[in-house]
Amino acid sequence: MYHLYHTPAFVLGGTSFGEANKHFTLFTRELGMISASATSVRAERSKLRYGLQDFSLSDITLVRGRERWRITNATLVEDVFRAFRHSPEATALFSRVFRLLRRLLSGEEKNEPLFTTLVYAFSFLQTPEAASGEHANTEIILVLRILYLLGYLAPRTEFSPFISDLLLWDDALVKRAGKLRALALADINHSLRQTQL
Repeated sequence: MYHLYHTPAFVLGGTSFGEANKHFTLFTRELGMISASATSVRAERSKLRYGLQDFSLSDITLVRGRERWRITNATLVEDVFRAFRHSPEATALFSRVFRLLRRLLSGEEKNEPLFTTLVYAFSFLQTPEAASGEHANTEIILVLRILYLLGYLAPRTEFSPFISDLLLWDDALVKRAGKLRALALADINHSLRQTQL
């Protein structure tokens, strides 16, 4: 008897194989970063395809096979492309962040604070408060938080407002990041070079 695992997950991307199958990279709340396959997901009749679109947040049901995870059910919660159809800057932001996660995360290791941080950032970017065109500063805060949660960011007093409360998002915080933009970018680039990934 196989055990079913239920978890919300960000679909970071997929690769087709076989006639209508696909491998997916998922960042899940319960299992961390995993690779999972879905059978016949590219077929028009597939119920899974709507919940497994690239850059979507979905509720996923998985079963552990001998060699990999298999997706048995997927229900779409949010689609990044649809949520930000009027904001290509926000879509591009999440594209870069998801690419960064694929680079930095390896193996199945639960990181619920990181998952929650992404969910809150996603929600904030959909608010009128975030529609002020400060996406570059929002991205700086999010990347600082990602690096901090993964242990790649060296402690610095100037960044404490951005990492002391990982769920806080408001316009004042985003504007504050703009004032530290040069310093933050230098530290982010240094941290990424140090990962050697």
